Amino acid sequence: MVSSIFFDDLYKQFAWYDSVFTPVVKNCSSEFFFDGFEYKLASISTNMNVLSQNETFFVTKVKINSKNDVYIRISQEAINVILDKVLGKNNRRFDLTEVSDLEARIITSFNDFLYESLAGNFTIEPHKRYNEILHLTYFVKSEISETAAKFIISVPKDILSPKDIERRVRFEDKDFSTSLVEVNLLLGTTTFPVADIKKLDVGDIVVFENSNSSEMTLICDNIIQKFKIKPNIKIVEPYDMGGGNGMSDNTNTNLWDSIQVDMAAEFDKVKVTLGELKSIEEGLIVDLCSVYDNKVSLKVGGKTVASGELVIINDRFGVRIDKVNDSQTSSHVENNSIEEVENQKESSEQNVDDFDYSDFEVENQEN
Repeated sequence: MVSSIFFDDLYKQFAWYDSVFTPVVKNCSSEFFFDGFEYKLASISTNMNVLSQNETFFVTKVKINSKNDVYIRISQEAINVILDKVLGKNNRRFDLTEVSDLEARIITSFNDFLYESLAGNFTIEPHKRYNEILHLTYFVKSEISETAAKFIISVPKDILSPKDIERRVRFEDKDFSTSLVEVNLLLGTTTFPVADIKKLDVGDIVVFENSNSSEMTLICDNIIQKFKIKPNIKIVEPYDMGGGNGMSDNTNTNLWDSIQVDMAAEFDKVKVTLGELKSIEEGLIVDLCSVYDNKVSLKVGGKTVASGELVIINDRFGVRIDKVNDSQTSSHVENNSIEEVENQKESSEQNVDDFDYSDFEVENQEN
């Protein structure tokens, strides 16, 4: 593993290093060279090799006691950035392999000046050896430079006394608890013959056998999450409904009408608060009284066949229908449902010859 990745304590202390070192670097640059340079602390690391890989540096070593030094390394590109700003852009690029005595003295003088400005933050024991070195990597650029260039300050870690600076959290979950987000709420499913779907009428109540009045399923993008709710006693219907849901028996129905299809009940897009979503995430029982007045859609194959209001019957969700889609829509849903059934059978019936349903006659038997 590359050790230049921040350790946890360095990550917590990064703000301290930035607040202590960066202003000094900026002030020294402005005083020694010119205003207008931008310095950005990019990393704090204990691994020098990764930071200086494939780059050439002008290095100034400053002895701090009998056994340790501080190093200030300015990359060749960083020197070019500084010279372009101070002397103006020109075709001659600074080359460390051809550095003159005057250029070397100027760079060394700046590095010494920078060290003296930083030294007030160091606590140094005269004869102690410090083993762990921290490398503070900065990027420098100016308004006329095309790229940011690197320079590095390397100091023994133990001569510093960094502080953990806890960044204040600007917002907490509770600050957004009343904000609304759109979701789908699935109440349950049941199985219906096509014949009964065609006979749905206003006032009928459809009970969803695969449901629980104390549980719903939330669907939000790719998230599907079951959660517990507080049942709303205001929508509880007596178990004896005096006539049921108005569905007749399936006597004398044809093959197609007897096919069983899945029907789902779900709220159309409803808005719940982020506070309610947080409760769902934490597995708490949620009070969703605010959504009970929303319309519920009855869907077959993803298409709405009817809609109505939510009721609870014998601990199951039900829907009292107040709107049924017209016959054209119902027929479309019926045909679509039959097509789905046929598609499921195709793989097993590919070698079966097609047959004409007129070959089969249905005779009414009279008693």
